[in-house]
Amino acid sequence: MVRLELWQIDGVTIDLEDRDAKVRAIHRIDGTEIIVSFRVTEKQMKGSPAALRQRIELLAADRILSLASFLDV
Repeated sequence: MVRLELWQIDGVTIDLEDRDAKVRAIHRIDGTEIIVSFRVTEKQMKGSPAALRQRIELLAADRILSLASFLDV
């Protein structure tokens, strides 16, 4: 998970009514900003706010890593 350490989660926004999540991540070396937006399921919304935030950060990290592996030459 070395690549994950290159990204810092800068903010998480969750619309509880529409179940939309937005995660802003900054690359620690070059300052590139990526915003990952997606909709979470009702099942994923269950639990404490801290657990919800952690799940959303993990989902966003997975998408960032997937994008990075696709772009890796």
